[in-house]
Amino acid sequence: MTTVPGYAGTNFASEIVVSADARFLYVGNRLHNTIGIFAIAADGLVRWVGEEWTRGDYPRNIALDPTGNFMLVCNHRSDQVTVFRVDRASGRLRFTDRYFAVGSPAMAMFLG
Repeated sequence: MTTVPGYAGTNFASEIVVSADARFLYVGNRLHNTIGIFAIAADGLVRWVGEEWTRGDYPRNIALDPTGNFMLVCNHRSDQVTVFRVDRASGRLRFTDRYFAVGSPAMAMFLG
């Protein structure tokens, strides 16, 4: 399950991203419009940390910047990319109040 425990609605997971330090795993949840956040233990087991609303519709792709400080979310049906700050200690996401209008964004990638 990639959504909040107990959620019984429809959901399609889209993208799975692991932080560069391999401490956190993030999953885009289409239809639920959230990012599921999991901590990765030293033995590889994952545990639920929480979720963050994407501020858009149908998160098709998520990407962490090379510093690990920001996440971009491509909200395919709402034609925008939203930006979140990553708390590197807890793995949680905080919306930065930044939206970028992009028609049907499908993928974000960082160069360099």
